Amino acid sequence: MTRRFRFHGPEGDVWHWFEVGDAGLVLRQISLRGRDGVPVVAADPAELALARQACGQWGVGLYEVVYGLPEREPVVAPPGALTVEGREFDLVWGRARSYRQCEVRHDSGPLPVGTRLPGTFTVSPWGPGVTGVFVDVGLPAPGFVDALVLLRAQCRWPAAGTPAEFEVVDLRVGGVRPQIRLRPTAVPPPGEPWPRPGPSRTAGRYGR
Repeated sequence: MTRRFRFHGPEGDVWHWFEVGDAGLVLRQISLRGRDGVPVVAADPAELALARQACGQWGVGLYEVVYGLPEREPVVAPPGALTVEGREFDLVWGRARSYRQCEVRHDSGPLPVGTRLPGTFTVSPWGPGVTGVFVDVGLPAPGFVDALVLLRAQCRWPAAGTPAEFEVVDLRVGGVRPQIRLRPTAVPPPGEPWPRPGPSRTAGRYGR
């Protein structure tokens, strides 16, 4: 049976919202700090498990930066806890997730936003000019350059094996595998080629 409740934790002035299943197993957790209710946690243990399975503790570190970490042990509603309806929980959950993903600069953890690193464009499963291109950056999670970045630069679509330097612009950890959103720090002028393609370390591995 699923239960939802919230209670105030005086330490840190945080309101904790929990959705729990059988035996108090945490299904979703929201933690809101201060009078303004700033989300400091908006975590789903099932998502966290996927990040750990895909990328080990490195993936857990990424998840913590973006959404925080949920309680690991079962949670029981303390005396004075307030019951929360499912619709209300979902509304607060959506707002907290959006804030943690879009409003917080993820500049800590194993791969801070703004980090520059070398990488190699791999095969785009959607073809040139569509969706984007995966990038091998030698890390447990794949890199990805959105098509809009390349279209705005009016540059040629990079061939698989093309090396470049990239800047981390965002982290996505809510799916089956974490993803590092990137932009090239430099692109060739319109109509000019990228550097000669080189051997890709893992060409095609992330394109499936």
